[in-house]
Amino acid sequence: MHDRSTDATPHEPPHGGPAPHDDECCPSRFDRWHCALQQGHGGLHVATEQQGRTTWNDALDGHDLSAL
Repeated sequence: MHDRSTDATPHEPPHGGPAPHDDECCPSRFDRWHCALQQGHGGLHVATEQQGRTTWNDALDGHDLSAL
């Protein structure tokens, strides 16, 4: 079971804390997704859109799906 209460949305950290400024956002990207968590966060990178949620690890940072 997935607990959506810890899901992050773009530029909004988990648990409804204050949104980080753009210069505080994690610079990681994977294909068309950009991590929406604060810079220096632990664990997986997260991007959330209306269609769903995408997560990736540091090994995929900067890669495109077509290159895999």
